[in-house]
Amino acid sequence: MGIMENAVVLLCKRGDVSCGVLLERTLSFQSLMTKLFAKWKDLSEGSFSLSYSFAGHPKCLLESDEDLCVLYALTLSSRTECVDVAVKDLVDTSMVSTVVDVCSSSGDVGCDQLVLLDSVGTQVDLLPSFSGTNNSKVLKSAGWCNAIVGVGQVFLDGAVGFRDALSMYSLFHGFKYVYAKNDAQTVKAVCLERHTSKECNWIVKAKLEMPSGYFIIKQFVGEHTCGDASLSYSSSRSTSSFVGRLVSEDMRSDESKRPVEVMKDMKKHYGVEITYRQAWMAVKKARAHVYGDYMESFKELSWFVGAFRASNPDSMCVLERHDSDHFKRMFLGFAACKYGFTFCRPILFVDGTFLKSTHNGCLLSACAKDGNQGLYPLCLAVVDSENYDNWYWFMEQLKDFLEDGRVLVFVSDRHDGLLQAVKQIFPSSPHSHCLVHLKENLKKHFGGLDNSKKKYLVNLFNLCAYAPTVREFEKLLNKLKKEGGVKVAAFLDTLDNQHWYHAYFPGKRYGELSSNLVECFNNWIKKERSLPITLLFDKIRLKIMEQMSARRSASMKWKGVICPIMEKKFKGLFNVSKTWAISRSSDDLYEVWCDPSVSVNISSRSCSCGEWQINSFPCAHAFCALKRGGKNLNDYVDHYYSVDAFHNTYSKSINPVPTIWKDVSVGSDANVLLPPLCNKRPPGRPRTERIPSTGVKSRKITCGRCGQVGRHNRARCKEPLQH
Repeated sequence: MGIMENAVVLLCKRGDVSCGVLLERTLSFQSLMTKLFAKWKDLSEGSFSLSYSFAGHPKCLLESDEDLCVLYALTLSSRTECVDVAVKDLVDTSMVSTVVDVCSSSGDVGCDQLVLLDSVGTQVDLLPSFSGTNNSKVLKSAGWCNAIVGVGQVFLDGAVGFRDALSMYSLFHGFKYVYAKNDAQTVKAVCLERHTSKECNWIVKAKLEMPSGYFIIKQFVGEHTCGDASLSYSSSRSTSSFVGRLVSEDMRSDESKRPVEVMKDMKKHYGVEITYRQAWMAVKKARAHVYGDYMESFKELSWFVGAFRASNPDSMCVLERHDSDHFKRMFLGFAACKYGFTFCRPILFVDGTFLKSTHNGCLLSACAKDGNQGLYPLCLAVVDSENYDNWYWFMEQLKDFLEDGRVLVFVSDRHDGLLQAVKQIFPSSPHSHCLVHLKENLKKHFGGLDNSKKKYLVNLFNLCAYAPTVREFEKLLNKLKKEGGVKVAAFLDTLDNQHWYHAYFPGKRYGELSSNLVECFNNWIKKERSLPITLLFDKIRLKIMEQMSARRSASMKWKGVICPIMEKKFKGLFNVSKTWAISRSSDDLYEVWCDPSVSVNISSRSCSCGEWQINSFPCAHAFCALKRGGKNLNDYVDHYYSVDAFHNTYSKSINPVPTIWKDVSVGSDANVLLPPLCNKRPPGRPRTERIPSTGVKSRKITCGRCGQVGRHNRARCKEPLQH
């Protein structure tokens, strides 16, 4: 280039004055604006527009980073060293600030209107400058004013392109119109006032030209004679399809965009008011445009299964369909995750969550924790509902997938179908109830207790669950039954102690009492749960693939022997045990003088407090004994917490599933997979109230306003009162 490599000079001209700005690849639009503000002190954001000219295009808008990138690309392709940029003021800057008192010259008393004279002596009102109306924002719809130009204008997209241009034009100018004729060959529109009272001359008519297939304007009267009283911020012609095409790019970067956000964006960036219904339909159509139609996505699922198996041959993918070729359920397990799971603790957190799509559906998942206590997804499945049949099928696939001789521990809520499936498929594997779920059920039996009493009982229940010895558990349990009353005692008697209490648990669960890890997974894939079925599986695969790669790279920088989270835990034990005294009985047996004192046996890796045995990680007492005996702490930590095990956990990779060789006619054969049979969502908005878990009894409340017993109170009461 003329100045330096890959650099272009922008000659920005405003009036008779020009200034040069260096255009580089890294220059942003905001940086360009800042440079112009520095050159012309009277410029402000929204008070001017930028445009440039190129061969065959006399006026190209320059309004965003994307426009700047396009300009840069054009200069590179054409080897241009200098580009003229026009800086055009949106308000008249030729006014002379000569303030006169019109009222005093006319003799009127009490008038406070301020005016100024422009260069030709015309009076100009100053009040808008005080109210801030001169600093109007340049909207994204600024270019819509020229969407309809005149007779002979061509629309390459046919009738759809012409209707969109007509909607833009009417929304910018603030008038409403109706179609006098609207079909594939001819579109004729007139002003609403002309249609109702014959008082407006505005009309536009376009026809299809053959054989080109273009729409061309044949008649256009652009002047409105109905006056400004008919101006409107909204239009019935701003259809959901039109709005959907506008927000489709935003939907590509944000899958979870809500209708309320679309309504705000349309008002803020386009100055257009739309209804919630229009926004809701626009989001649905934009999502279908960006991610594909939900119903059509099932046709691509068979292709995805084949492509996934080809790129990940050791992984497991099972697709089941009904006899009528309708989708039934699908299981997806990753070979890289299966290999890495052998270096994780043998604990699986299983749960199900609902899908936010056209059909009711449920996503079942099994997750583990890596050595650094991070979420480690193992496999997932999409089924029609969370019931015994689907849980049994999921556990069958899980057993075939793992091919692991280790005894697993399952942590989940108390779903009956899940419990039965685990007992039948994994008879030697113990099952642990989720403590959070148990506490929610416990709260239903508190009755009319005050909040402080409820918090006290919940805390007492936590102490029972985490009590490391049978003696301590029995003591706390009896206290909880006595303090909670008959209902709480009856609920506790229904619980099997071995499923929720540490000391009675038959397996080794490393202190894990909650299935919140799966809830984290469900929240992690929150956006993906609303996607079509094929994209759902592919996006989750992509997310797990990227997470494994990122953690593999991050762990290469670790210098320690055990994972950072566990090292941090050691530091906490050190601070707790600073003041404790230690007595030595033998090489492996120590007594730690705390309150109360405990006995630590290093050789058996046990402490009389019970925490070392339960967590398989040294407790504070064991930490003291190990330091006193000169032992290496890392030698007494399970291998699952080591950096070496973490590296092995993420040593394998999930391979990409490219779509470049995907057949464009996929899903068009006679043996295509069809959507689910009878699980379509009912019409209307989905319910917002939480569906109670199995065995949970909902508490009825009495409204203080209407006196009815139900699910609402005085603040939410909408019942009519009879006088």
